[in-house]
Amino acid sequence: MFGIEFKDPAWLLLLLPAAGMAAWYIWKGLYHRESALAVSSAEVVRRPRTIRVVLYPWLPALRFLSIFFIIIALSRPGRGIDYTSIRNQGIDIMIALDVSDSMMGEDFQPKNRLEVAKQVIGEFIGKRPTDRIGLVVFSGDAYLQCPLTAEREMIGEILDDVDFETVEEEGTAIGEALALAASRMMDSRAKSRIVLLLTDGVNNRGSIDPETAAKMCAELGIRVYSIGIGKEGPVPFSTGRGIFRGTTYREDQFDPAAIRSIAELTGGKFYRAVTSGIRWENIKDIDRLEKSDVEARVYHEFYDRFMVLLIIAMTLFFSELILRSLVFRKLP
Repeated sequence: MFGIEFKDPAWLLLLLPAAGMAAWYIWKGLYHRESALAVSSAEVVRRPRTIRVVLYPWLPALRFLSIFFIIIALSRPGRGIDYTSIRNQGIDIMIALDVSDSMMGEDFQPKNRLEVAKQVIGEFIGKRPTDRIGLVVFSGDAYLQCPLTAEREMIGEILDDVDFETVEEEGTAIGEALALAASRMMDSRAKSRIVLLLTDGVNNRGSIDPETAAKMCAELGIRVYSIGIGKEGPVPFSTGRGIFRGTTYREDQFDPAAIRSIAELTGGKFYRAVTSGIRWENIKDIDRLEKSDVEARVYHEFYDRFMVLLIIAMTLFFSELILRSLVFRKLP
């Protein structure tokens, strides 16, 4: 934990005039003013030493304290970002997700292929609580969306935001995606590293072909588990919107043999998702991989604490008003 932080520390500058006002108040001899009435002897107005007499000189302190706490509250104090370290046994996994236009196919009515792929990834992440997971998305080019992390919520939010506009380049660059995913694990010290590839297309873009990328993964000791998304045969695609919405059919271009070859070259396995889900109990091979001790840092965001100080300030302020009006009433 990084301790107390202030989101708006500029407000703390008000403490200077507040301190000056308090000093001036004391210097003026607030509690030793001359009487407004002339008397022949102080014995005439001598007050008994009751608790009210003892506490009355301290009454203005409540107002100064309320001002102090209000200034502190305005500066927005709180706990900064902190983390707790958790040591688990896991493996490193980079997910390579196809977001090309062919993933708009709606052979999983009412969902399209991308929605099904995201659902598959979400379920997979949920079953890997101790692994570090990263995300690469690709179409005509490949981009890193999330590096290896143990933050499930963060990668889940990033995954939710992935759509067909995430990558502007058209096409399917499977080789580029594999190479990028592998490069992000070169510094990993995990004993087992894998790439989970989800695609429905044939490689037709990029300067690196899938076979070359698969061999590179194999040399680095990275296994590729590939999942083919989609059914064989004519695939329905939506056209138009609203009342002009229609459906057209295109022949499926998926090449399962090429995707299977990628997995086999690296010692991984190939799976086919032809329904809106996939039987994850069939992927027990991943659980058999050798695991490493991984120290995961669970981060917590900034937590405001100004409300407590504001309540204290208001309590002190109104306490001073009530005491001055009811308990310490005096003649002008």
